[in-house]
Amino acid sequence: MKHLKILFPVLLCTLLLGLSSCKETNADRLRAMRGDWESVKNRPAFTLFEENGHYRVTTRKMTYRGTIQTETYQISEQDGNLFIETGLSVLLTYDKENDRILLSPGGEYKRSNQSLKK
Repeated sequence: MKHLKILFPVLLCTLLLGLSSCKETNADRLRAMRGDWESVKNRPAFTLFEENGHYRVTTRKMTYRGTIQTETYQISEQDGNLFIETGLSVLLTYDKENDRILLSPGGEYKRSNQSLKK
């Protein structure tokens, strides 16, 4: 019985350490999300990339005059959630199984098969 009192906390700590090492971090998610993304519902496409240790999003949209307008925003983490800082916070979530990004507000995005024009 004495051995169980010592063995149980050791096994519990080992289990918790093992589970915490399996947890995917936001840095892992951001690495997996790098690339070009296009909207499922005809919204502006964007590119997610890393620059100087910070992740950023560049959006591209066609203006009425036919020129391409680009805007770049930084991605931040607050309380374990990822946000695109556009003046408003746009929640950024990643579905690894389907390789989809959901922006709230903003809708669903799928990975683009072709590189977006720079």
